[in-house]
Amino acid sequence: YQGTVKTRKRRRDPVVVYLHGNSSGRIEVIPQLGHLLSLGVSVVAFDFSGSGKSEGEFVSLGFYEREDLQTVIHHLRASGDVSTIGLWGRSMGAATAIMYGSRDPTISCMILDSSFTDLTRLAEEMVERGKEQGVNVPNFVVSVALRMIKSSVKSQAGFSIRHISPISHANRCFIPAMFVAGEHDDFINKRHSELLHEKYAGDKNLVVVDGDHNSPRPRFLLQSACLFLQSCMQLPPSSELVVPLGTNLFAPPWRSRGFFSKFGLGDAIQKARMKASSSSNDDKRNWLPVNDSQQQQLRRQRSQPSTVRNSAALKAEEDPPPGLPFEKGGSVRSRSCTDALTSPTAAEIMEVSAPPDMSERQKEIQSSLFKMLGQQE
Repeated sequence: YQGTVKTRKRRRDPVVVYLHGNSSGRIEVIPQLGHLLSLGVSVVAFDFSGSGKSEGEFVSLGFYEREDLQTVIHHLRASGDVSTIGLWGRSMGAATAIMYGSRDPTISCMILDSSFTDLTRLAEEMVERGKEQGVNVPNFVVSVALRMIKSSVKSQAGFSIRHISPISHANRCFIPAMFVAGEHDDFINKRHSELLHEKYAGDKNLVVVDGDHNSPRPRFLLQSACLFLQSCMQLPPSSELVVPLGTNLFAPPWRSRGFFSKFGLGDAIQKARMKASSSSNDDKRNWLPVNDSQQQQLRRQRSQPSTVRNSAALKAEEDPPPGLPFEKGGSVRSRSCTDALTSPTAAEIMEVSAPPDMSERQKEIQSSLFKMLGQQE
């Protein structure tokens, strides 16, 4: 019995809204999608106006994008299906999150990857980098060009680029935030994130990773982001999905079955599904669904005498399927965000090895994150 529509209690899920960067679109979320879904949260990714498949003649690098974000968040809250909301933004998306967060304190937390402090400052830095590379432009020419750009933006888009200044919003934003910057970012220097972090009013943490502006973020950063989201959004451990060991969380979840089948791991995935189904309760969700034939096989196994089942289980532990790193006594773990593979290549998927130890730098970052969240390691 589910009751009437009025009396039935609706399920409300936590949601992470991903905000893409300039000259990009909603598919930018794919490298983070598996890790986010494994936490048991819903993920919303959309194209800003003027990007991807959305209508619009131009992007405003955060000024009008925050209105797009406000529309999405109002829609989610009006649906009645959402509990807490977190934001994950990169580059222009991170700048948008800061400028929106200063006027909506109900957001649970924000992950801000490579935001700029001020658009005018960023433009001036790009001119200076051009001079370092041998492009000598007189200062008065630069000043005239900037004035022309400001005038053009004002007349055509209706705003001044001086108003695209996330750092002017940082001291009015109290949402817990995790800042991320690339050590070798030559487009938006890491100094931008450091200045935003210094001026930010809320609880904050800064993580500097190897790589540049568009480099894939390392595994330990996604682990830290998972811990950050779990704490700030108050996600219970029971909400995590059951993910078979060896699943590549960097790949799109809808490609998991075909991706493993290409490397001869179809049988291993089937056994992982069956064991996950038999070891989880009815209300637990599985990363990979169990089809009807597998359910029938599972029922036949349950109908066998216990001695037969025990001998079959011992044989499975002694001779695990090739390529999938099963653990003795079980085939799945729910803390999937900490067991992701570091690369989507076939060689690493087929390799069975223990996760590498974290470096001292990574341990320091994790320690500072725990201190920010008021927890112990």
